Amino acid sequence: MRKIKKIVSVALSLSMLSSMVLGAIPVNAAETDEEITITLSWTNIPAHKQEIWQKYVFDPFKEKHPNVTIDFQCIPDQEQTTRVQLAAGAAADMFSMDCTDVFDFASSGFIVNLQEYREKYNLDEEMYDWALKACEYNGELYALPHSVETSDMTYNNDLLKELGLEVPQTREEFEKACETALEQDIIPIAWGYSGVPVLVAWFYGHYLTTYAGPENVKKLLNGEITFEDENIRGAFETMKADWDAGYINDKKSGAISNDEARSLFMNGKALFNMEGSWYPMADVEVGTWKFDWGQAKWPSMRDGVPAAGDISVGECVGINSKTEYPELCMELLLDFYLNRERAAAASAEGFSTPAAKLSAEDYPEEMHEDSVKAIAFEKEIMSADIVGYAPWGFFPSKMKVYIDDNLDKILYDQITLDEFLKEAQERLEQDLADGYQFAG
Repeated sequence: MRKIKKIVSVALSLSMLSSMVLGAIPVNAAETDEEITITLSWTNIPAHKQEIWQKYVFDPFKEKHPNVTIDFQCIPDQEQTTRVQLAAGAAADMFSMDCTDVFDFASSGFIVNLQEYREKYNLDEEMYDWALKACEYNGELYALPHSVETSDMTYNNDLLKELGLEVPQTREEFEKACETALEQDIIPIAWGYSGVPVLVAWFYGHYLTTYAGPENVKKLLNGEITFEDENIRGAFETMKADWDAGYINDKKSGAISNDEARSLFMNGKALFNMEGSWYPMADVEVGTWKFDWGQAKWPSMRDGVPAAGDISVGECVGINSKTEYPELCMELLLDFYLNRERAAAASAEGFSTPAAKLSAEDYPEEMHEDSVKAIAFEKEIMSADIVGYAPWGFFPSKMKVYIDDNLDKILYDQITLDEFLKEAQERLEQDLADGYQFAG
């Protein structure tokens, strides 16, 4: 959910999985040479990443199944398009979605229950337990976690050294870095969300984690405290103060796209970028950045709350309940995710980190230093004692949609914080009443 979403359609005809990977899955439709078309809707991915999908996910099936035809297409606004298509009974056989969609799609009968595959192929042993739990509805698996990611601070180390600064870890160090950058006409934090309100989750996610703290976020999502809690409210107040101070793209983020903000960072005009592991790992071709860069936990925004990063499932994959080929869909997914060598090789070339439990031994011996750096830091965040819960992976849908669509009005003083928090609380209470359960 970190991404500007588009649709990818993939026409596939699949037969039996390699017994080395999965054993036999009954796929009656693939026992003949019948041409079978399966569609897969996906989020926006750059050309180099499409090539990785082709090489590691689709081509192996083409070799085993000559009757497979692959059609890889992209159209805008994948999330909304999928919702409309599902309501009309015309969605793809498989589609990517945020974990926040699982509850709605499962309760509406739009996606297949995958619990039998979870048990048959011991997915709890092969994949991260928290990632699987984030894809549950009523305690059973309804989507497969595609990737895991961390939300953190990406920095230009050359600029930091030029300004005589260290990577900030505390609120005081953060303010000093931002003020120093402004004095030198450098943008402290590059960020743009024009036309894509879901990207505001990066912003408020950081402040909830490092001001309110993960435990208070957990209490909020469990209904134990409200948005009026001093720590939750304080996170939004601090975020707004930093916005008003001009730390975030000189308050122009609502007028520029994410691509434009990335360009500012890539061209040395911004000190920090507020994205996460997906940015250098999958959204930028390795070797693109010509400056010394690094990633760090988002600095502490309040005494007693440590610097931290958020974890999340990047995307999960649902199988349309109306598909004619649910077994084939699952075969495609598990053949890749449970083949650790292939999954790790894809990750090393710029594929989002698969949700499988990959070890250092799974990765190729020779990797670009950018991939090594990005993977190592992602592992560091994921294994930290304190981690936050990225909104697109853990927040309930009604509350999250309201915040995503209305945070902009707080930033540009169109509504008051009191009004905003009141409405957010009402949406959270609706989600809880509908049966939302925090998966952290």
